[in-house]
Amino acid sequence: MKTPLFDADNLTKVEESGIIAVLEVESASNAVAAVDALLAGGITAIELTLRTAAAIDSIKAIATNRPEMTIGVGTVIFPGQIEQIIEVGAHFAVSPGFNPVIVDEARRCGLSFAPGIATPSELEGAVSKGCTLLKLFPAELLGGVEYLRSMINPYAYLGLSYIPLGGVNLENLTKWAALKPVVAVGGTWISPRTLIAEKNWSEITQRATEAKQTWCEARSVV
Repeated sequence: MKTPLFDADNLTKVEESGIIAVLEVESASNAVAAVDALLAGGITAIELTLRTAAAIDSIKAIATNRPEMTIGVGTVIFPGQIEQIIEVGAHFAVSPGFNPVIVDEARRCGLSFAPGIATPSELEGAVSKGCTLLKLFPAELLGGVEYLRSMINPYAYLGLSYIPLGGVNLENLTKWAALKPVVAVGGTWISPRTLIAEKNWSEITQRATEAKQTWCEARSVV
């Protein structure tokens, strides 16, 4: 198998956070404040999506002003985006699906990358490219914890790790955390775009605190 595409230092940082807050930022001026609210709640990793015009400027602002935040970038689906986000300070990237072209670009540029997978065939394709950290998406709609558990079993000897996203929330967080190969979970419920637009930083901090506490309590018995 190829050298793992997600480097050990970034994997450790993702594991230490446990929760990856997905951010969709409409204005770069709100990006650092949103990150401050997350850090206050104990979350130290984000997935900032490339779905808004403010995304690139937001990544740059966070990288410049809050180096303690591990910056993941999401919705990386087009050639050229890897180089673009490296230039503004991204630490890793993820995608909703498995595109070998994007995986190859991430390896060529030296950026940690976790592709999205939904089936065993996609998992095997990702593994053939050296991907050892995989984003399960959309996690709940696919069948939730039981779906991932059944898919983990045939590949357990490979030592793969997973980040479920899509329908993960505070109510089902404990179940996901109980799976040892799940190194973190991601979701928009902690810092949805509405709360960011409203600048409701206290609510984001409260949600971050609840999520981190729930994760830590569940992981202590894994």
